[in-house]
Amino acid sequence: MIGKTHAVWAVGPVVVIVLLAAVAALVAGVAGGAYFGTSPAVVASLGVGAIATATIGYATTSSNRVVGLAIVAAGWSVGLYLLVFGLARIAYGEWGPSPLASTLAHLAFAGHVPPLTLFVVAGLLTRRALIGERHSGWPLIASVGLAAILFVAIFTLANPGAPFAGVRPVFQVPYPILVGGLVVNNMWLATLLLPPVLLIWARREARGHGDRRRLATAAIASLVPVCQLLLCTLLGLAVDASGITHQGGATLLIAGLGAAWPLTGVGFGLAVRGPSLQYTVSSGVLARAASLVLGVMTAMIAICAGLLISLGRGFGTTFVIAVAVVVVALALRPLAVRVLAALVGEPAAPIRSNGHSFSPRANAHNGSRLSPLTQREREVLRLLAAGLSNAGIAAQLVLSERTIDAHLRSVFDKLDLPGSRHDNRRIQAAAVWAHESGERHVPEPELTSTLG
Repeated sequence: MIGKTHAVWAVGPVVVIVLLAAVAALVAGVAGGAYFGTSPAVVASLGVGAIATATIGYATTSSNRVVGLAIVAAGWSVGLYLLVFGLARIAYGEWGPSPLASTLAHLAFAGHVPPLTLFVVAGLLTRRALIGERHSGWPLIASVGLAAILFVAIFTLANPGAPFAGVRPVFQVPYPILVGGLVVNNMWLATLLLPPVLLIWARREARGHGDRRRLATAAIASLVPVCQLLLCTLLGLAVDASGITHQGGATLLIAGLGAAWPLTGVGFGLAVRGPSLQYTVSSGVLARAASLVLGVMTAMIAICAGLLISLGRGFGTTFVIAVAVVVVALALRPLAVRVLAALVGEPAAPIRSNGHSFSPRANAHNGSRLSPLTQREREVLRLLAAGLSNAGIAAQLVLSERTIDAHLRSVFDKLDLPGSRHDNRRIQAAAVWAHESGERHVPEPELTSTLG
């Protein structure tokens, strides 16, 4: 009963908000005031996205209450954003640029700030939950602070324009102040990069005892809003370069927000789900998801560059776009590969033997469970299979026991070994090494002397 009560409070208000928003959009359309904010695509996308996000957040609260509530709040903010669209158009159609209509129009114009800011908030809270940090609140404070400043600036200084042509800014200010507002807006948009950057960094450094696959899942999820930002840029440039209507571009952009939040919420929810349980998302799935997201990002960046270069080129626009997209995409490929490696695991370093170099991945047959391991991780696993303790492996490789422990955690993760109290991952890892490498013992005498 308690669980059902919590579900009602988490998801129920969003359902009510979405239903009211759908009615408001319908009324606005019947009254002849339909626009992109009340289009069927926006209503369907934001409505379903808001309910799905709140539901995902409620499910996440059982694993991490703070992260779950942040995702629920995101669902509410998406639903309210949709409701304001409809109410603003109805009020403007009935009373013109009245104080109520003007207030709602400004809220609609600034309504994207809360759901986008909550991307950052949820991502940073997920990172904190995974690595256990308690004294790194400055990214969160910076993002929320900039968002608050920007929301107030947009609400008071911006001109909503069509379809609220009669609504004017609350304050008329000199042009330099408006430029300052644009700077704040760009700084706030840059905070969307904080979660993926910090999560990737945490995964690479393996801070604390964070599960690297969970960190990778959260990092991939946090790249979805970055794709949303790129979509915004892409549509803006497309409007300028090819004459796409503002209404159509805005519809696609806002509808994209309704799809982005559930995807991100699922990623964050999976990352913090059941920290004491075995993580069920394999490295292969993460690699494919990261490849897809990075591929979309690379394509959008390349197209944006092509559109930017082609502005004002007349009949040569198509050719210029095509050339620029190919050049930029090729230039971004090495960077995308490096980011992919940081997300799901670094490629193994080449091994030198008898003056020749070869890669252990190339040496392993297709589908080998050892393929994701780096050369150092293979060395650690080989010594583990020989029966050495962490102290023995550390002495053999002249490393600290803490470093060996970090390598072993990474090995266990990449081999997808269960971590319950009923399983011994050291024995399972040794069995995997014996099966995949064909080595049943370690011939070096100095290793034998280290045993026991």
